[in-house]
Order: sequence, then structure tokens, then C-alpha cells
Amino acid sequence: MGGLEGFLAKYGERGYAVLKAILDEARKPVKGPQLGDFSYKGVKARLASYGLDYNPSLLLAKLEKEYGVIETSYKSGGQHWWRIIDYKAIEEAVREWEGVDGEEELDPRARVLRIQFYSLEPEKLATMLARMERQARLSRRDRTLLRRIAFEVLPLIARFLEEAEEYRDELEYEVELAEDILAAAERVMTRLRSRTAKSRRLGEVESNPFFSEAGEPLDYPL
Repeated sequence: MGGLEGFLAKYGERGYAVLKAILDEARKPVKGPQLGDFSYKGVKARLASYGLDYNPSLLLAKLEKEYGVIETSYKSGGQHWWRIIDYKAIEEAVREWEGVDGEEELDPRARVLRIQFYSLEPEKLATMLARMERQARLSRRDRTLLRRIAFEVLPLIARFLEEAEEYRDELEYEVELAEDILAAAERVMTRLRSRTAKSRRLGEVESNPFFSEAGEPLDYPL
């Protein structure tokens, strides 16, 4: 199984699910030529069919850049396809995982931290912030949603990172995802501030994106 043993040790059940989704997508019957063995959309849909709702992009990037078992075959604004470089390694990793009784038991405190982290729906949050990053201009709803994230969710993400430092090896995937979320939120806010400053220099009138004309905080249900 080579390097993928380390991949599964780090990413556990989620890592296994992504590997299995890759294989299932690559094996499905298709009509006509494709851009690769599997696509991001296909893996995401396959995970959903397993009852899992999370963004596999981080683990796909790890499999390509660090483990070298897949490589990008096509990428555009709306599509990302990969070809499998080491089919046997992925197959053996999946078979090995299915032959064991799941993940090694974590320290009770680490288990609580993991539960708290996933209660924040981090993959959904990461996907939302990635969408905001891609947009040329944020809508008013997006800006108010960003404020809610900043005040209600990011403080909990920061607290998780502080408390998870002691269990960084056991919670490596969760820590990386939490750090990615903070970085993405910073990038979105930097863009928003930059655009607001530019509008002011050009003499454009732009209302505060987080408050109503009456000066009251806006409601912004998720």
C-alpha cells in the first residue's frame, strides 16, 4: 500500500471514502471519451451517495501533490478531471481499510473536539467561502453572511485550533481544514475592503454592507 498507508493514518474514514469514490467513479461504465478517469463533481456526487456531505478538494490535492497516485488531466473554470497514476495502490489501500475495524481510538478530549468541529459543518463553510472568492463582486446577502460567519463561526474555529494543538497528529485533517477556512475568510474580507476603498477613491457612494440604512444590523439567516 506504500504511502497511502500514511494517508489513511492521517485522514481516516474520510480518506478511505475519497479513495473508494475515486475507484467507483473510475469503474463506472461511460459512453464515449472522457477528460480523465474521474472528476471532482463525480467524486462529490459519489460521496453524497454514501451519505457523506463534504468537500473532497483538500484530500484530492493531497493525493495528487503529496502521494502522487493521481494527476490532473483537465482543468477549467467549472471542471477538474484526474487520471489515476497508481490504480493498484488505491485499490490495495481501500481493501486494507475495509479489512480493519475502523480508526484507532482517539483520546476522549480529541474525540470531543472532532465532534464540536464537525458540528460547525466545516466542509460546507469552506465551499461557501470558496464560492465567494470566485465571485467578481459579492452580493449584499453574501456580505451579510460573511459578517455572521466572522462573528459567530470563526471564533469557534479559532478556539478549536487552540485546543486541538495538543492533538495535532490525531486531528491533522481537521486542523488543516480549520486553517484553510480562516485563510479563505481573510482573503474574502481583504477583497471586500479593497473594493470598498477603491469605490471611495472614485467617489462612489457605497453603503455599509453590514447595516441597514437605519443603522440597524441586518438579519442574515444561513
